[in-house]
Amino acid sequence: MAVINEAGKILYPVVVQRATTRQVLMCAFADDEALELTRKTKRAHFYSRSRQSLWEKGLTSGNYLIVQDVLPDCDNDSFLYVVTNDNPACHRNTTSCFDNSPGSEDGPNPLARLYQYIHERQNADPNQSYTAQLLQGPLEKLLKKIGEEAIEVIVAAATDSHTEGADLVWESCDLLYHLSVLLARFDVSLQTLDQELIRRHESSSPEALEP
Repeated sequence: MAVINEAGKILYPVVVQRATTRQVLMCAFADDEALELTRKTKRAHFYSRSRQSLWEKGLTSGNYLIVQDVLPDCDNDSFLYVVTNDNPACHRNTTSCFDNSPGSEDGPNPLARLYQYIHERQNADPNQSYTAQLLQGPLEKLLKKIGEEAIEVIVAAATDSHTEGADLVWESCDLLYHLSVLLARFDVSLQTLDQELIRRHESSSPEALEP
C-alpha cells in the first residue's frame, strides 16, 4: 500500500526477489522517479525516507541489483523487482535481509538452488567441473545423458516396489539435474517454466496442463 511522506511524495513499497530462486532479498520504498529509473537502467533504484532522496542500490557498495522485471500488484500501489544477479542485497553483506526466506540457504526450494548452482558453473573449468563439461561441451553428450537418465527412471519405476521407491527417487533426481543443465544451457529459467504452467492453468481448456 502506497504512503505519502511529509513532503507529499507518494512512496510505493517494493519487494526485491531473485528470479532464479524466488528468494525474497529486501524491501524498500520507491517513488515514481525511482521506478522509472529502474525500468530504464535495469538497476534497482529506491527512495530513502530517512534521507528524503533517490538512491541506487550498490552505488557505494558495488552490490548492484540487476532488474529483470518491475511488476505492479493488483492495485498498482506496490511493486516487485525481479533481479537476476547474485550480489548481496542486505547492508550486512548477506544474500538477503530475510535469513530464512524461501530460496535462502535454509529455505525450502532445493530445485531452484540446484538451478542457481548450475548457473554459477557457466564459466567454470570443465576439467574441474562435470557441470561445466555438460554446459560447454557437445550438446549431443548432454542429450544422450538425459536419454539415459530417463530410461533409468523408467526401469526404477518398473522394478522399485521392493525398495519403496528409493531407486526411483535417486534416478529422478539425476534426471532433474541433467534437465536443469539443459535449461541453463539454453538460458531457460525456472520462472519461464512457472509462467508457462500458469498460462496453461489459466487456460479455458481443462486439458491445458497436459502435454
